[in-house]
Amino acid sequence: MKNKKSEINLAFTLIEIIVAITIFSIMMVSVISIFINSSEVSLKIDINRTLQENSKNVIENIAEDLRKNDIKECGWWITQWCKDTALKFSTWTELWVGDNHYYLAKRNIISPGSFIKANLSDCDEVKEQCFIVMNWKMLSNSSVKIEKLNFTVFSNLIPKVQINFVMKPMAWKWIKTDLIKFNELNIQTTLSERYLKIK
Repeated sequence: MKNKKSEINLAFTLIEIIVAITIFSIMMVSVISIFINSSEVSLKIDINRTLQENSKNVIENIAEDLRKNDIKECGWWITQWCKDTALKFSTWTELWVGDNHYYLAKRNIISPGSFIKANLSDCDEVKEQCFIVMNWKMLSNSSVKIEKLNFTVFSNLIPKVQINFVMKPMAWKWIKTDLIKFNELNIQTTLSERYLKIK
């Protein structure tokens, strides 16, 4: 027969249980905080990667088009007066290169799958999503929004286009508003036509 005293010594005391739970809780809090921080960092990296991929896609599309075609800074309504204008530079919210038309657009609510031209003020709203569009085709995808798009055309010896826009992640449920605010790309780049035109 076992001694009662030895059976009592095998059990944990209340103080030992409280100390064990406290140590376990401290460890769990630190592990959970490390997990939350690492998932936030991962989300920031994904957002930055998406922004960079979209901006690269937009710029490469316009640059390729610009190397193949001429800048038509006056748009569809080109007249002799527009061709003869000796402007050193002009700023537009739209750009015409060859037969392609680049502009800021938003989804058409009435006709799903199509776009309507957006004003610069339309895109400043948090929930409104604007895209850079070429001939009614999106150049940026639905995970980002574009704001403050403008094209400055320089009519020097070699015609150039300076493109300025702000790209932000779209406000989805899983993205905090501070991540949107602090993860925006301000893009400014200058592209030129491929060859020199001698007049």
